[in-house]
Amino acid sequence: MSVGGPVLLIITVLLSSAVCRRDTGRETLSGDPGSAASRSIPAPPPVDRAFDDRFAFAAGLSGTSPTYAILQEETPWKEFAALSGKDWTDFDSAVLKPMHVWAGSDLAEAREKTKTLFYPFGGPDFATAFALFPGATTIVLIGLEPIGNLPDFDRVPAQKRQDFFADLGTLTSDFLMRGYFITMHMMDTYSLGNVDGALPVIGFFLKRGGYSVVDVKRLAPDEKGGWIETPYERLAKRPHRPYGVRIDYLKPGDTALRSVYYFSCDVENTAFRVNSPLYSLFEGLGDLTTFIKAGSYLLHWDNFSTLRNLILDRSLFVLEDDTAIPYRFFKSRGWEVTLFGRYATPVKDFTNVEQIDLRQAYENPSGSVKPLPFHFGYRWRTQVDNLLLAKRPRRPYKVPVIQ
Repeated sequence: MSVGGPVLLIITVLLSSAVCRRDTGRETLSGDPGSAASRSIPAPPPVDRAFDDRFAFAAGLSGTSPTYAILQEETPWKEFAALSGKDWTDFDSAVLKPMHVWAGSDLAEAREKTKTLFYPFGGPDFATAFALFPGATTIVLIGLEPIGNLPDFDRVPAQKRQDFFADLGTLTSDFLMRGYFITMHMMDTYSLGNVDGALPVIGFFLKRGGYSVVDVKRLAPDEKGGWIETPYERLAKRPHRPYGVRIDYLKPGDTALRSVYYFSCDVENTAFRVNSPLYSLFEGLGDLTTFIKAGSYLLHWDNFSTLRNLILDRSLFVLEDDTAIPYRFFKSRGWEVTLFGRYATPVKDFTNVEQIDLRQAYENPSGSVKPLPFHFGYRWRTQVDNLLLAKRPRRPYKVPVIQ
């Protein structure tokens, strides 16, 4: 792996002490990230204009740089900006705003207690995460998709920029139509090399959400079971999974520095082993909320039991559709479950994953199923959607912190 630059921080993750801090004193994937207020600082850190303008340009938005002002006169960028702007406005109106309002009421307790949000199988879907849990100061996304590089827009030929915006438009329009990414479609697009990986897509959602970028760091496991954090630089070749990236950002008008992490990783049991650096890092997140949608029913199967057990052990709340952890795991452990929307037979792409007990719970005349005022997921065409909110019966064991 070619990650240049000096090592700024060794992220050491131990089962007995899962706290990592930066020079700023702010936790990095800590055992207890604390409230937004506890992470606030007297004045917000400066926005990195180079990163922020770069992400803004990739999102079809104007920045402050004279260089990008010139590039914004190119027809491919203008076309992308217009189309992505319309798609975003439509998605925001139909999904994100109703989702935000719904979550403010039906997820009130979970929102209040969620400082760290874990979103497995979400890929670069930062948009849904910030709509549901805008108070989370740490968001952890994982997926198979590579992280990639940001384009050097001002150093490549105009044709390269045109190809980038054509492919990024395909990726984002696909998501904004369905509300989820199709992994094979993403991989096919990434294989063309114009959009190098998930990083530009996360940046698209960050900027369209109105956030400002403060910093970008690379993350890689070291030989001692910890993690090395280095400044962002372009990678000459793709590292072996797992590896990650962290983007620090600010919400307008807020002094709390927030972070979104994305890890390119395989979480099947054969790769995601107990006490591996990635497992220990996730275990060190402390109390968290887990959110899963369009999860390909992977957590139904025993070859993903390590991740399933980790989620059940570490989460205070789990918000998911029927493609995630089966209903029976929550009921057998005494979790408090609230159902939303409508349950339907899984789409034909997936077999042997229908949950009879979940269907019975939805159809129980004495039950109380709440409405879901927005649509996403595998049945986006039929608008038959479901979500399950599970609250654990007691707080999980907390990893002790050794000072």
